[in-house]
Amino acid sequence: MIDHTDIRTLESLRRAKTEFHNKLCRASADSAPLLLQKLRSENVFVLSEFFFLLSAFGLIAHPNKLESYILNHNTQLADLIASDERRKLMGLEVPRLRRGVFSMIQIHKAKANLLSATPGLDQADIQRLTIMLFSPETGRRVIEYLEAAGFLTRVATPYYSKIVQSHGMIEEYFAEYLAQVRTDVAQSAAPQQEVQT
Repeated sequence: MIDHTDIRTLESLRRAKTEFHNKLCRASADSAPLLLQKLRSENVFVLSEFFFLLSAFGLIAHPNKLESYILNHNTQLADLIASDERRKLMGLEVPRLRRGVFSMIQIHKAKANLLSATPGLDQADIQRLTIMLFSPETGRRVIEYLEAAGFLTRVATPYYSKIVQSHGMIEEYFAEYLAQVRTDVAQSAAPQQEVQT
């Protein structure tokens, strides 16, 4: 027997996600078809969620919170490296996970970047923090897509690194995505006859 609540939830998720991507494409500074196609990718959605969580937890505004987050990230990676079963279940390999581990020097640099004249996260630090989501190379490409669309800025430093700053739009759109899901599920009395895609 079909659970209509499940169907309504699925429909809500699909509609809200489609609208999230629509908002990105409408607001993009570049309307090139290839870039708009990239903005509709799952990896863009995942990185947008990451930036939303950075904002929601106040990690960019509070260096000590960022340090705690990174230390917990390191602990998670160490646990995965030590657990063959969990690591294989997630489809991850040890060399990739080790690329995501922060040294204490890198942690101090990440905190210092938040206190600089151009506060933000080093692109390399974002790649480390998202190592369980996608490879560093994929992370770099997604950041470049969002920069080309005008949602992020990368500031080159004298130390051959790039500080990534969000303009806040992707976080706002992601928050609206979550709000739409909550509202749709709460208000829907019956499943929609047609799912918008």
